[in-house]
Amino acid sequence: QGVPPPCFSVGIMQCSSLARTGVRPFTAVRPVAVARRPVVCQAQAAAVKEYHPSPLSQAPPSTYAVVEVGGTQLFVEPGKWYTVNRLKADVGAKIKFGRVLALKHEGKLAVGQPYLEKVNVEAEVIEELRGPKVIVYKMKPKKHYRRKRGHRQDLSKFRVTKIEA
Repeated sequence: QGVPPPCFSVGIMQCSSLARTGVRPFTAVRPVAVARRPVVCQAQAAAVKEYHPSPLSQAPPSTYAVVEVGGTQLFVEPGKWYTVNRLKADVGAKIKFGRVLALKHEGKLAVGQPYLEKVNVEAEVIEELRGPKVIVYKMKPKKHYRRKRGHRQDLSKFRVTKIEA
């Protein structure tokens, strides 16, 4: 049980804890085996490219809107869901966003100054949830002042049902 596996290497935390105790860690680190695909020849290796397209390189959707909701601006499309700060609406409620900054519909882009009138973005609240825990740690050195507190943000998830001009 006390023997580490062959791919074990000394981590940063272990080195720093050993340095504090005065024990000098060994400097040789065993290499970790990396699984690779077999390559028959260099021509085949050059032909195989792993391509992950960027969202910016893909064409934007045909209909979208830029909406101000929950203190942020969102690029929304019909049929997709989004997570924002908690909205004052119950789960299952239909909501309308009045602060529409921009709209692209049927190939035409309209930008408001600051908002567009006569544009409706309708959504349905799917669920209320909480975000990941964030640790808030306050410290004043040499003053014996330490405060540790956790925080989870209240969030709402909604699905855009309709964008109409």
